[in-house]
Formats: sequence, C-alpha cells, structure tokens
Amino acid sequence: MKTFDAVVIGAGVIGMSIAYHLSLAGIKRVAVVEKEKFPCMGSTAYCTGGIRHQFSSPTNVALTKMSLPYFKNFERAMDYPVYFTHRGYLFVSADSGRLEQFEKNLAVLRDFEIPAEFLEPAELARRYPYVRTEDLVGGTICPLDGYADPYGVTMGYFKQARKRGVEVFLREEVIAINISGNELKGLVTSAGKISCPVVVNATGPHLPEVGRLAGLEIPALPFRRQVYVCSPLEGIPGHAPLVVDMDTGFYMHTEKSGTMILGGTDRDSFPGTSTAVDWSLLDGFIESAVRRIPRLQDAQLVRAYVGIRSLTPDYLGIIGEHPDLKGFFIAGGFAGNGFMHAPAIGLIASQLIAEGRCGLLDVGPLSPARLYGEKESNVF
Repeated sequence: MKTFDAVVIGAGVIGMSIAYHLSLAGIKRVAVVEKEKFPCMGSTAYCTGGIRHQFSSPTNVALTKMSLPYFKNFERAMDYPVYFTHRGYLFVSADSGRLEQFEKNLAVLRDFEIPAEFLEPAELARRYPYVRTEDLVGGTICPLDGYADPYGVTMGYFKQARKRGVEVFLREEVIAINISGNELKGLVTSAGKISCPVVVNATGPHLPEVGRLAGLEIPALPFRRQVYVCSPLEGIPGHAPLVVDMDTGFYMHTEKSGTMILGGTDRDSFPGTSTAVDWSLLDGFIESAVRRIPRLQDAQLVRAYVGIRSLTPDYLGIIGEHPDLKGFFIAGGFAGNGFMHAPAIGLIASQLIAEGRCGLLDVGPLSPARLYGEKESNVF
C-alpha cells in the first residue's frame, strides 16, 4: 500500500498548483492522482486563459490580485513559458440598469487600488471602432486584465512539483474513499490502495462525483460552455481586449496571431458534462456576436469545442475542509475562473492543510461550510 501525507485528486491547473504549494509548505509526501493519461486534459485544456480583476465580489478580486504577480513572474520562476500579456477586459452593455452595477464594480476595484475606468459610448467608439456602440450606455475597462497559457501554467506547476518530490500517478481513477467515523483514512484507485490523512478534491466538474465516494453532496454542478474558433479578420487587432457583452454573455478573445476565440451566449445552459458540440446553438450565437461586433459577419469558423465549468449556487468557489469529514478538502466550483485564480487557490489550500488556517485573506466566503454569503453578479 502506498502512503502519503496528502493526495490531490486531479492534475488540472488547480490540482497541480495545490500539489506544488503543498510541497513548499513542508508537506513531505504529496501525490497527485489523475484518471487521464496526461496532466491538463480536463477542464483546463479548454480554458481560454483570461485573467481579470473586474468582479463584483471582493473575494474574487482579491484572488486575482494575489494571483497576478505569479503569472507575471511565472516563466522565470517556474522555467516554463506561459506567454503572459496585459490585454484588458472590456465589459459593455446597452442596458441602463447595468450602470449602477458598473459603478459598484469600479468601487470594489478602487478599494483594491486596481486601475479601471468607465467609458462613455463615444469613447468606446473611438478606442474600439470594431465594436458597435450606438446602442450602448457605456462600458468598463481594466488594463491589468490579461491572458496566460493554461497548458503552460499547468505544466510549469507539474514540472516543478515533480522536482520537489511530488509523485504524479496518471491513468489512475479514484474508485473509493476510505473513512473511519468522521475521519478520512485513504482512498482506492484503479491501481490499488493509498493511505493518507488528507485528500484534496480538485476534479473540476467532477467534484460531486468524487464527493459522493465519501458520502458527501458538494453543491457544485457542471455546465457546458461552447466555444467557436475563427480565423483572423481585418479590422480586429490581435492586441484587442477581451470584449464581453454583458447583456447576452457574448465574448470575443483574440490571440496574438489574430485568431478569435468566441463564445458566452450559453450561460443559461442546463447542467451536463457532454462535450459534444450542439450546432443548433450556432444561429443564436451568430446573431449575438454580429450585433456587437459587426465585422464578425465575415468570420470563417475553423472549429468549435465544449468546455465544462463548475458552478456553485452563489457563483463563488469552494476552498477548504468539508465540515463533515476531517481530512477531506475541496478546491473547485470557481465558475470558469479557476485558471486565473489557480496560484491563489494553491497558496490558500496549502495553508489550510499545513497550518489549519489561512492568513492571506478571509476564506469564509469560500468555505464549504458556508450557508450564505456574497454573490458574484459579474458572470458571463
């Protein structure tokens, strides 16, 4: 039987960040168990790589502010390229009712000394001529928002965690969790038994499934997100900010090459884990896309794919020990924001496990035990 001090289930960006930071926190025997044959084959593989400060929740802003220095310094510190760049996120709306929410969001950012500004329609038209602005009431932009490569970040953590002695078991699926009373004793994988006092469920959309192995119901459901990849278009620069139409959820992210990643209009989809593309959604998506970015009527669709994000009832993530099972920690349910917050999540989880407390920020809003709390409203 294998024996470890902590086992992380899931080798996506959150799982590998936690494993790496546990090794830094002095946990000597750390392992990662992953059912896929390589790291970064689950939700992280389909992440668009955005990093933003523009949230309504102070907790989410704090997580981004904590994570940003790690992204900026990642390539030098972790010896792996992640192509970090400041692109900005541009949120726009034609609904006058959102003006109050824009101001509230900016007030939260000011509290954190994050530079962001409100733009009137005329200024939006001047700065971003490819955006249709005549119906807009305004928008907000934060120049610190940016992009990094999800695969690179995951593999950087993987590489450095391995160097620090973390063992990673691929092609091993967790099939049972051993419990005695209300304490965790270990787990069983498709390859055998593992003895450990701490398990971290970092399985993204599979949080509930793994929770049920321990007899627990985790309040996080998987939701599909359909993404469309289009060829570069003249008039839409590669350095354009990530544009979000808050009224429809449509977003446009441009790569440095000019390739466009589009999506967002399926935010009200039903729970599910199927990654099959639903082409019946395409017409409605095109309508929303062209309404906000008219040039997209000439876009050439290269491919489409589906990613899965995990949502909690209040749209805030979960980090911490389950109140009903000592040693069983959860890190997930981040509403598609897990990548951008992965450095902070790894730090927080490692402190909670190694020290029993977190001195980085108030983790109450992220606790599995929370019954109510702040709700993230800046969701697209």
